[in-house]
Amino acid sequence: MIVGIDVGNTAIKIAIDTQDDVKVLRVANRQTIPDTSRLLVDLAEQHRRLDVRVASVNRTAASELIDATQQLDNSQINNGRIDFRRITRVDLPIEVATDHPDRVGIDRLVGAFGASSAYPLPLVIVDAGTTVTVDLVDEKGTYRGGAIIPGLEMQTAALASGTDALPHLDWQTACDDSATQTGTNTAAAIRLGILSSVVGGIERLVRLYGSPKHVVVTGGDSELIATTLQNTSCRDFDVHHHPHLVCRTLATLKE
Repeated sequence: MIVGIDVGNTAIKIAIDTQDDVKVLRVANRQTIPDTSRLLVDLAEQHRRLDVRVASVNRTAASELIDATQQLDNSQINNGRIDFRRITRVDLPIEVATDHPDRVGIDRLVGAFGASSAYPLPLVIVDAGTTVTVDLVDEKGTYRGGAIIPGLEMQTAALASGTDALPHLDWQTACDDSATQTGTNTAAAIRLGILSSVVGGIERLVRLYGSPKHVVVTGGDSELIATTLQNTSCRDFDVHHHPHLVCRTLATLKE
């Protein structure tokens, strides 16, 4: 069985290719690595062998996960059933036209390849995690690089740590409004300001990139950002929401 694992700075996402479908099994954080390792070993027991593709922007977390899983697997009677492979640029059939192709985050390249395989080109791929990357794949399928914006949580933490009176906003329970009206309290004002800076930045970058008609949004904060983009009245592009694009692409990546 093929397993795709996206190890980010905040979350670890796992998808499996069942031949009939690609399923996302787990979205966890670094503190749950022992549980994630147990899940992989249990899968190996069910399917005899796992081909695990790992894409990581957090080398330490990826190494911890691989080491913990291999140690647990080696303690079993039928061991050695899990093969890990760290995916690099050379594993992806996508041209990379940046100053230093080998320095581009592998999650950005996997996401760009996955999006360009599913939608007409050119397109913009937005990965909304700890940071928000806004990248362009041109009409020839070439990855052209893009922009990096501080993510929602990162901006929130900066406001809270850099001021005396502003609170640290909890984005999971921030407020129920659509963040399209003026903020009438501190939490709503922070939410509106930060979300507008990210969504407004995405809209400007799409125009800067030549106004592609398709924008694919993935990542931990993708639902909120995709919904806000879809509600923008001046939008002249289609928004496609795929929260687990990277791990799903890894699980279906050809040999």
